[in-house]
Order: sequence, then C-alpha cells, then structure tokens
Amino acid sequence: MSNTASAPVVAEENVKHVFALTDEIVDKFPGRLAGTEACRKAGERVKEELEKYCDRATVKMEEFNIHPQSFLKYIPGLVVFYFTGALLLYFGFNAASLVCFTVAILVFYAQFLRYHHLLDPLFPKKKGYNVWGSIEPEGAVKQQIIICAHHDAAYVFQILARFPRLYFPLMMGGVLLLIIGFLVSLTASVLYLFGMQMPPWIALVLIAFGVFELPFLFFTTGQVVPGAGDNMIAVAIAAETGKLFNAAKQAGSPLKSTRLILASFDAEEAGIRGARAFIRQHRKELTDTKTCVLNMDTIYRLRDLNFFDADLNSTVWLSKEMAQECVDIAGALGYSARISRMSPGGGSTDAAAFGEADIEATNLSAMSFNVQDYSQGFVYHTERDVSSQIEPEVVGAVLKIIREYILVTDKSPSSK
Repeated sequence: MSNTASAPVVAEENVKHVFALTDEIVDKFPGRLAGTEACRKAGERVKEELEKYCDRATVKMEEFNIHPQSFLKYIPGLVVFYFTGALLLYFGFNAASLVCFTVAILVFYAQFLRYHHLLDPLFPKKKGYNVWGSIEPEGAVKQQIIICAHHDAAYVFQILARFPRLYFPLMMGGVLLLIIGFLVSLTASVLYLFGMQMPPWIALVLIAFGVFELPFLFFTTGQVVPGAGDNMIAVAIAAETGKLFNAAKQAGSPLKSTRLILASFDAEEAGIRGARAFIRQHRKELTDTKTCVLNMDTIYRLRDLNFFDADLNSTVWLSKEMAQECVDIAGALGYSARISRMSPGGGSTDAAAFGEADIEATNLSAMSFNVQDYSQGFVYHTERDVSSQIEPEVVGAVLKIIREYILVTDKSPSSK
C-alpha cells in the first residue's frame, strides 16, 4: 500500500461533494439523452468542474457525430419483422419469411449484442460531447491512467421498471422466438425444394406465441431516467479524484511519472459511442504511452463491488490482471470485491471500447448483475435512479480504491 503520510486523504467532505455535484447535474439537466441540449449542458458543467483541478489548458470538450436513436429505437421493428415473417410463412411465402427472420436476427446481433452502428443511416444525426482533462506528473510521463465514466442518461427500460422479475425471461424468450421463427422458415424453405409443404398450423403457433414479442413494442418510450447511479455519481467521483490529486500536487506531493486523465464520455447509453469516438480521436496518444483505463459504471451498493474482466455482453475481454489488482487493493483497504463480467444480454460499459482497441482496461461497478436480484425496488434504468439509492459508504470506498490504484501504479512505472 501507499505511504499514507503523502497520499491524498479521502474525507467525509469529499463524499458529500460527490453527492452535491451529482444532485446538481441531475436536477438542473433532466433528460440527459445523448444528442440533447440537456446532455450538452451537463457536459459543460462537468468541464467547469474539471477545470478546477486539471492542469491549465488541458481540459477539452470534444464534439463528435452520433445517431443515438439507432441504438434502441429499432426494437419495435423486430416485432414487426417477427409477425411479418410468421404471416408470410402461413401463406406459403417461405423464402420471404426466411429473409424476414434472418434480417431480424442479424440486426439484433449487430445492434444489441455487438453495438455496431448498422442502422445509423435510418436515424437523425446529432452531436455528442466528450469532456476530459489531465494532471501531469512531476517527471517524464512513463504511463497514464484514465479514470472515466459517462454523463449521458438512459431511456427508462419499461419492462425492467414495471416487471423486473420478468425482464430476463421476456428478453430471452423474445430472442428465442426469433431464432425458432428462423429455423422453422428455413425448414419450410428446404421442404419446398423437395416438393413438400409445412403444415400451416405451425405458422399459426408462431403467430400465437408472438404475444411474448409485444412487450418489445414498448421497450423504451420517451421517458428518461434521472441517471444518478448510472452514471452521474461516477462522473462526480472522477472529478473528485482530480480534486484529491490536484490538492496533493499543490502540497508538493505530485505523481512522479504517471499522467492522470479524468474523462466523462457522452453517448454510453447510445452504444458506447462517446468512448469509441474518444479512442478514434486519440488512438496515437493512447497507444504510444502505456495506458490503463479504470472506468466506472452503476455505483449503488458496497456489497456488490466488482471489477470486470469481460464486457459488451461478454464478447470483449478486458484486463483480468488489472481487475485482480483492483480486487486486491480493495481487499487491503478492508472492502470485499470480486472479478465479474457483463453477462450476455446485460449490455456494456465504456470499458469495452478500450478493450476493443487492445488498451488495458477494467470497469468498476457496485451493482449486482445477477438476474435473481431484479425485483421490486430495482432502480437501474428506471425512474427511481436517484442519489438516495446510492450508499455513501460505497462512494467513499470507490474514491479510496481509485486513489490507491493510482498511487500504487505510480510507484511501479511501465518500462515502455
């Protein structure tokens, strides 16, 4: 562990300031969907905060293009494709039915499981804004640590908000029906080639079971979450980390060879587009210098503290070594933590964007991703996601873990 005599001290006042900034932005800028005026103003407020702690002239607010609605607003279209495919099958248009189900599955895979931007041309283009700044070390930069989170908010997931216990079964059931429809239409097409017809009652069964697809017509509406735990509290923690290390630097205890970058990304809830834009704009800086990324997302309860070694529906590997180091640091500080991963169907965090680019990264969460915990009172992606649902103890713990990770890393600089 670090030399506590020279380490930035995490005090109760720091925790209070984190909550104060969180509540200020949540209250002043509701409806922070990527591409909206509210989200841009939230980014500007974060920029003001970073300018207090980062080195002069390092804080930037960078613009990028996005099509945010293409991430989730296609989902009702999958329902249309399902029923169209089933009806075409009933009337004997087997090949057309197969095309419908194939398109639906490919779109679901590309958009929901892999976060590709396949449907962007079908939705309006808007502007997103990433905010970041840095605190430079005393000596030459040998490595850099990015502490990051996202300031945009999500749509309310209506199934999760109203029927949390049914969320996972309905999601998996809807996907399974698309796969079954594909297999049935494929079988019907093959049988037709041999002069045989599939009984029409099979298509009627598909149509009847389509009732389980109907909730996806209302997967999201226009309602937006407050987004305190997901994820404004994490942005405020990143800013507070800057405050701690700025104070240490002013007191004569700067980092020795580690550049500290504090970043708040836009459009995470629109398919990690802000983090991907940041990497495109800064790939050379991120790869020329050894870079470690500690992303934060969904901070609620101390007992659920975990670090990811895989993200983006478990399709992108993160750094297991970095996750284990963070778990060990948490344990040395007296906090129980574990290595976890984003399960299939669970979505993604911005850490995945760095993992895709082969940049060492993990994600810190303090929420259970066990679907058995999805019950009444669940706040993630609901209108109940306000700061009163976040434990002050977890905020203090996260600040201490981040502080310690930075100090330990600075003591063992990369040889790159």
